[in-house]
Amino acid sequence: MYKRIGVAVAFSPRCEAIIEEAARLQKLYDAELVLIHIGEEKPDEKIYLEELVSSSDVNADKLKFIWEKGSPAKKILSVGKKEKIDLLIAGALQKENVVKFYFGSIARSLIRKSKCSILMLIQPTIPPKPFKRIVINGTEGDYYSETIKHGIEIAKLEEADRVYIFKGIKLFGLSMALAGEEENEQNQEETRREIVSEEIGEIEGIINELDTGDLNVNVKVASGKPGFELRKFTKRIKADLLVVKSPSHKLNLLDRIFPHYLEQVMEDLPSNLLIYKS
Repeated sequence: MYKRIGVAVAFSPRCEAIIEEAARLQKLYDAELVLIHIGEEKPDEKIYLEELVSSSDVNADKLKFIWEKGSPAKKILSVGKKEKIDLLIAGALQKENVVKFYFGSIARSLIRKSKCSILMLIQPTIPPKPFKRIVINGTEGDYYSETIKHGIEIAKLEEADRVYIFKGIKLFGLSMALAGEEENEQNQEETRREIVSEEIGEIEGIINELDTGDLNVNVKVASGKPGFELRKFTKRIKADLLVVKSPSHKLNLLDRIFPHYLEQVMEDLPSNLLIYKS
């Protein structure tokens, strides 16, 4: 699945935990690991990083260190392209303030511009923990079935306890749409149930075509703004990982003023976030 994993390393209090998490995923995917630090290669920091790696479960035979100077986000993305990385791991703050929302932190810049799949860790731990409760977004994009398939494969590797496929639907205009058709409240409710049932049936049809192994897979349908509802549901069930599809275009300022669903999720990350890039 992921054969070359890049890790954006900053000498922060979470550095050790992120390396531990990366080591776990390296083993899970049997992947090569590329540790990327943007900044001057100082001897003491080099020794510190090597000590962290040696004390972790990183497979040293599949390990590469890269030190670069320059703008952090741009350099990390540049290295990712050059090294043919297919999964980039980075730490992220759970919530961004107004300034960061409009001008972008390094983590948000990586999310908005990355050419590969990207995993944002908001709560890396020592020892690292498997992702046992996983939410897969089945709402946005023309290829959400790919996201479901990819999320299921991850859940199988993680041996997840519960997997939720989230489907957001828009029902707020239903009453107005039916007003001219002399629909009473009971009929409107029946129509709502039919719409929900159809949406669940569509998702279940996709799931039935996949090998889900022993996974406990559930479908959750909610109405409202997709990004807000997805974020709220993910937080409510205390998910370890949210899997979404990468947007078909680069997110820009307009996507923040008139929010793309992913921008709504990024305002207050509800869990670790995997943005899948096919």
